[in-house]
Amino acid sequence: MAPRQSTPKVVIETPLGDMTIELFPDYAPITVDNFLQYVNSNFYNGLIVHFAVESHDPNDYVIIEMGGYQPGGYLRTSGLRPPIVSEGRNGLHNVRGSLAMARSYFDANSAQSKFHINLIDHPYMDAENSWDGYGYCVFGQVISGLEVADAILALPTLPPFNGLYKCPYYVNDQNVSDWVYTYQFEVRSYVSPSGNDTTGLGSPDLPLKTIQKGIDIISEPGHVVVKPGTYTGAGNIDLDLKGKAITVRNLQPIDADTVTKAVIDCQANSVNKHRAFYFHTGEDANSVLQGFTILNGYHDYGGAIRCSDTSPTIKNCTIIKNNATIYGGGIYCYNGSPIIKNCTLSDNTAGTKGGALCYNYDCNSTLLNSILWDNTAPSGHEIALLGTSAKLALSYDDLQGGESETFVNAGSSITVGLGNLDLDPCFVDPCSNEFHLQSQRWYWSDANNDWLQGIATSPCIDAGNPGSPPSYEYGSTNVRINMGAEGATTKASIPPDFWQFRADLNNDGFVDLYDFAHFASFRFVSGSDLPGDLNRNKSVGIADLGLFSDDWLKAATWYWPEMADLNGDKIINFRDFSLLAENWLATGDALTGDLNGDKTVNGEDGSLLADVWLQSAR
Repeated sequence: MAPRQSTPKVVIETPLGDMTIELFPDYAPITVDNFLQYVNSNFYNGLIVHFAVESHDPNDYVIIEMGGYQPGGYLRTSGLRPPIVSEGRNGLHNVRGSLAMARSYFDANSAQSKFHINLIDHPYMDAENSWDGYGYCVFGQVISGLEVADAILALPTLPPFNGLYKCPYYVNDQNVSDWVYTYQFEVRSYVSPSGNDTTGLGSPDLPLKTIQKGIDIISEPGHVVVKPGTYTGAGNIDLDLKGKAITVRNLQPIDADTVTKAVIDCQANSVNKHRAFYFHTGEDANSVLQGFTILNGYHDYGGAIRCSDTSPTIKNCTIIKNNATIYGGGIYCYNGSPIIKNCTLSDNTAGTKGGALCYNYDCNSTLLNSILWDNTAPSGHEIALLGTSAKLALSYDDLQGGESETFVNAGSSITVGLGNLDLDPCFVDPCSNEFHLQSQRWYWSDANNDWLQGIATSPCIDAGNPGSPPSYEYGSTNVRINMGAEGATTKASIPPDFWQFRADLNNDGFVDLYDFAHFASFRFVSGSDLPGDLNRNKSVGIADLGLFSDDWLKAATWYWPEMADLNGDKIINFRDFSLLAENWLATGDALTGDLNGDKTVNGEDGSLLADVWLQSAR
């Protein structure tokens, strides 16, 4: 059967490569719906290929089967759905590359989650040639990556079982860690600048050309996967998710390098007004935009993105050089609650208010782990809240000018949470659109396509929410997520040793009673991105307290030069106290001992010194 553009496409990720399968809802609606429910519930993720069958007398029998067993050969029962009615008489054939449901030999209506891929033609499995008139129901076909299935079949296995099968599947002799996993099942449509909206299927090797086409043909909750390139013109600007609970993302959202290479260039101006995305059809947090550089948008409200009566999730995006003639140079939100996390907004402008972000009317939004720097507007260079009921919660963000660079209308409010900074993020090269964070250890350079060492270390490195998983950041060196678009990606900048500690909840560089007071406020609370959730299991409990105690009275390496080590000998002791005492109760600029910077040396400075008494710098 010739592949069609309008049918669902599911990608199966394995260690040997990916397979893309096309489903046939017109022929097997019950079976396809059942299969997609398993896909969308993540039931199949992490299961194994449990059969690799090469012969079955008296007929040739060559398949691989999956969808039921966990590593170790244990059947996955949690999430298992009831058996379905057989659609084996749908006229489709068990030919090479087709997918068919596994079933009991004695009961055609026994199929649940397990399925196999035919690696040769099996005519005796078709209904008209079968023992019971139903055979094995075909419901899809591999349209890309069939060689992966062949490679899985060719791997060494355990000795034959009853002389018929090679199963269960091991790569090495009974080494459980080397089972052939099916990492992830995901409904996807691929987009590439070299694709074609007419002949493309949305598969990896036959992608579509425009992002909007990918959105239009995807089924929920699928992923529109955008390959590296610059996207502009009709079909790539003024994008509309049409209320779908889908993710529109770059090819590798875990790789910050691809953010710089998946670019939506609106090429807009005062005559031709365009933005990248317009969310206006009831999208909620399940509508996700992830991993793009968006630039050169120009519109009245929201130069890059506008949200009206919607609450999407926007993450790992770099939003730069966009303009709004009125409100929200980067993003404008009206009557919604979008979640904006790990984004970088810089060099955006607004004609009236909110150079980076503008919220109007009944908004209740969250800004987390993000950087807002060098945006401009007559009022609220970085953020503006209009109307009388707009609300914004800030935590672990680097906001230039802090609250002084925000505009908040009467009745609206900004809640300033933990860990916010007002420090130069030390971008690598904003003029060349390189918004990675400099590090004296290692930072990724797009221009050099390599890791380099910088002349400074960004304060945004390891400064994100301690409860936000760093995910793919560099091993144990990155103990916390970075702020900005590179956070939780493989190209996140790597800090010097002991640059920050997980338990420094307020980002002041030192783990002390202030942090413990904040930590205690989260005890026994459950949820995502909780600052006290130090083991990142979405709840704060005894295990987190243990991690907190491990960091007790530790200081970040950047903490010492600016604080209490007044004589620079890397230890806080009576020598430092004597220097502070020399200026006791003195007032003026740059006083030795003025630890809090209020131009007076007094008891508050003495308390700060006492907090780090006898601590030594690393």
